[in-house]
Amino acid sequence: MGVSSRRTLILIAAVVVGAISAFLVFNYVNSADDRARGNARQVDVLVINGPIEQGLSGAEAQAQGLIVPKKISADLKPETAINDVSIISDKVAVSAFVKNQVLVDGMFADPITNQITFAGRLDDGCSTATNAQTGQPEACVAITISVDQTRGVAGVIVPGDYVNVLVTPETFYCTPGESTTGPKSAIVSQLGAGQQGGIPSNGGAAICSPARYLYQKVKVLFVDKTAVPQPGTAAGDTSSTGTNVNSGLITLEVPPVAAQTIASVAPDAIYLSLVPQDYTPTPLPNLDPFPQQLPGEDPATLTPYGPQGLQTKK
Repeated sequence: MGVSSRRTLILIAAVVVGAISAFLVFNYVNSADDRARGNARQVDVLVINGPIEQGLSGAEAQAQGLIVPKKISADLKPETAINDVSIISDKVAVSAFVKNQVLVDGMFADPITNQITFAGRLDDGCSTATNAQTGQPEACVAITISVDQTRGVAGVIVPGDYVNVLVTPETFYCTPGESTTGPKSAIVSQLGAGQQGGIPSNGGAAICSPARYLYQKVKVLFVDKTAVPQPGTAAGDTSSTGTNVNSGLITLEVPPVAAQTIASVAPDAIYLSLVPQDYTPTPLPNLDPFPQQLPGEDPATLTPYGPQGLQTKK
C-alpha cells in the first residue's frame, strides 16, 4: 500500500472518529437536559391565559378561559401563588393583567362594597389612642374643611395625600387702623400706641398672626367627592359620584377628638401644607412673634433650608 493510500485511510478514520465523538457528545448533552428536566419537581399553578381587564371578576375570568392550570418547576413558583380558583371567584382584578402571569395573592380583591356609602372607607382603628368606653382603638371620622387655592396648596392635593394643618390665630400684637400697624397676617416694624411691646430694637419686627401647627400628617380621604382609589377601581374613578370638580373641599380622616378641634377653628384661619408619604411628624415650637431679624436677614438661616440652600437627594 502506497503512502498516499495510507494517508487517505488515516484521514477517513479521523473523520469517522470525529463524527462518533460528536454524536456521543450530542447524546450526552441531550440526556443531561432530559435528566435535569426529569429531576425538576413540577407543581401546579394558575396562570393568566389572556388579557384581563381591571375590575373583571374571577368567575368571569375563569368562564372566559382567562385563568388556566399549568405545571411549572417548583423553584419558579411564587410563594403567594394561588392554586384554587374558587378563592378569587367572587373577587375582582385590581389592575390589568397580561398572558402568562402566575396568579398570586393580591391580584384579585374583594369588590367595592362602598359604592353607595362612603362610610365604609373610614378606618375603624386609625388611632393609637383607645376609646375610654370600649378600650378599643379610636375609629376615624370624616370632617370637611374648605380652603381656597392659596390655602389649599393650589388645588393639587389628591385623595391619599398627607397634609399638615396650620392655623393663624387672632392676636393682640397688631390692631388694624393704626398708622403704624397692619392687618391680620401682616409683619410690622413698629407697634401702635397701646399695643403689646416686644419688638426688638435695631430693625426688629412683629408678626401679627404667627401661624401654629394644629396637626401634622393628616390623611386626606376625599377631595370634593373624589375618594382614595380602592382595589378594583382606577385612580380618578368618580363613576359613583358623577363629579370630579375641585371646589376646595378637603375631607380629612381623623379621630373624633381631632375632628372636634378642627371644627373649632375658623375656615379662613386654616392653611394646608403638603408633606411626603414618609414624612415624620416632630414637635415644632411656637413661632417667635417678635423676631430680631427675619429669616432671610439672619446669617444662620437665610433660606428655608438653611444657609447652604436646598439640599436635594433626588
